Amino acid sequence: MEPWNDLSGKVVMVTGASSGIGLEFCLNLAKVDCRIIAAARRVDRLKSLCNQINSNCEGPPHAIAVQLDVAADAATIESAVQTAWDAFGRIDVLINNAGVRGLNRVVVPGTLAYASSKMALDMVTKIMAIELGVDNIRVNSISPGIVKSEITETLIKQKWFHEFLFRTLPIRHLGTTDPGLTSLVRYLIHDSSEYVTGNVFIVDGGATLPGVPIFSSL
Repeated sequence: MEPWNDLSGKVVMVTGASSGIGLEFCLNLAKVDCRIIAAARRVDRLKSLCNQINSNCEGPPHAIAVQLDVAADAATIESAVQTAWDAFGRIDVLINNAGVRGLNRVVVPGTLAYASSKMALDMVTKIMAIELGVDNIRVNSISPGIVKSEITETLIKQKWFHEFLFRTLPIRHLGTTDPGLTSLVRYLIHDSSEYVTGNVFIVDGGATLPGVPIFSSL
């Protein structure tokens, strides 16, 4: 059994936790005994998530909700982080999930600002890894392609999308957050990945490998 199937006691803060990938990360990590700090703007959804996690756990609460808008001012963010810290006495891992990665490896017209911002995150990952390494803080990023989730549910039902998918995606099927992304997240949290930092992990079934040549022949 992989060692990262037991992350007992790890305290993980997940932003964007009220829906989609962030919510699935929280549920999955709770299964391997992590303590969860679920952060997002929609606190009602966060409380429902935390109730679901805590109802399946014995002893003190394993999950708490923290209302947080990552675009807020510094003082507001600092206050939210302090609330999270006070809940469990520390924060071992931050999963900065607010926002979706993707268009930083394929040139698509009309996405200048978006694609540029995502490409910048790759460099932020590398620079932060360099600067924070002295404090034994590792920084990695995950760049997912389209996966089955509540956010992509409508898109996946479209006939044209499946035709596009089978022409461009090497593995010819869509992955799911669990285990496609959750397995990697668990590994990066586990101490066995202690020598891994400054990396950008592309998890997209090879979607960005074909690039323009195949896309332009559709």
